Amino acid sequence: MLFFAPILAALLLLPQAGAAPEEAKGLHVLWVPSAMTELSKEAPGFKVLDPITQVENTFPKAGDLVPILDTLPIRMKENGIWISTSNSFLYVAEEERQLKVLADLAGARGINLFICELGKQPGGWKKVGAP
Repeated sequence: MLFFAPILAALLLLPQAGAAPEEAKGLHVLWVPSAMTELSKEAPGFKVLDPITQVENTFPKAGDLVPILDTLPIRMKENGIWISTSNSFLYVAEEERQLKVLADLAGARGINLFICELGKQPGGWKKVGAP
């Protein structure tokens, strides 16, 4: 019986396949609409802290996030991208198109993407697309 104890302990420490993604372990993105730039003094786009370099940047185009998506630690990929938004009516058509591009880029890499307005957090997260 002692023979199985180390094996059992190792199995319990492995991540569970199909475990639910956790916001706290994913990549956080603040999606700043162009309509808010005067008020917030923030550049519009996807504001993210690079988990590798620890440098925060705002990316106006979803494609600009590709280097970050491609270097995300595996645990962060498994837990997805969590996008906090302002009110949905503030985003113009081009900004909404950039969200679709980001969803496609994440999906192509097998990364789940979740979105929620700041005022509806923490319970209002919705999955976007399906990788």
